[in-house]
Amino acid sequence: MTEHKLAIIIPFYKIDFFEDTLKSLADQTNQNFNVYIGSDASPDNPENLIEKYNIQNNFYYKRFDENLGGKGKLSEQWERCIGLSKDEEWLMVLADDDYLSTNLVEAFYKNLATAKKEGTTLLRFKMRRVSEKNELLVDLEQPFLHSARDYVWEDEIKERFISISENVFARKIYNEKKFRKYPLAWRVPMMMYMDFTNNGNVLGINEAHVCIRKSSQQLTWRQDVNQYKTDAMELFYFDIIKEYGYAFKNYQNLKFLKVYTFYKTNKTKTQKPLFQLYRKYGGLKEMLKFSLKKLIPRI
Repeated sequence: MTEHKLAIIIPFYKIDFFEDTLKSLADQTNQNFNVYIGSDASPDNPENLIEKYNIQNNFYYKRFDENLGGKGKLSEQWERCIGLSKDEEWLMVLADDDYLSTNLVEAFYKNLATAKKEGTTLLRFKMRRVSEKNELLVDLEQPFLHSARDYVWEDEIKERFISISENVFARKIYNEKKFRKYPLAWRVPMMMYMDFTNNGNVLGINEAHVCIRKSSQQLTWRQDVNQYKTDAMELFYFDIIKEYGYAFKNYQNLKFLKVYTFYKTNKTKTQKPLFQLYRKYGGLKEMLKFSLKKLIPRI
């Protein structure tokens, strides 16, 4: 019997595009994987669709009674869905509106030896941004080996885009690190790059791709969850400066610091006063600019 080394985890809530997701799994040229679907107390019942596409009997489904996503606890929903899986060595968290090229699992196994040789615990597949009608919006190839630090910075300045679905990561590193519990899982994939690689490299794979859907129906784009995103921004920038500031250049940390200052509340407190951090990363000029802003009341 072939050992399944890959678990594909689907945190389910909306059914609108879910058939595309399931079909892409049923159509994989290599069926050496298991699929674990966890419903976040969704009002939609996907069981008929799951039965339709569960041709290889490798789909497993559970409905959870408590809705976590509506409380901003998406990271917790991802983790309890991973908890449904067995002991597969590699994990992929696939959104319920995204889908895979038919050769993705085949490409995953083909590149495992390279991942082992390079010592990488995070694999990133080529991304295709698609519309609600599956129209191609953007085609994003990945570098062969690229540092997690550079990925985070390039996402920050909008040269790249990081989401959860395009990644496969080692269960061993997941068990050690887990996901950050930022509200709505906002910026969690970015911090995952730093955590799951130990500030190392990410292996890019371009012979297969993940289609990342852009949809107005997605939870993270609803207006009523903006406060979750604001809270997450404060936590992310606080953590990136505190834990990984050493990995970035001063001008990069200065940008992080400015965004953190914008979102800062009394929930977080830096070890050094902010004006000292402004001087450290931006010199006397940036320290004075920050100090003046603090002294002059906002109109």
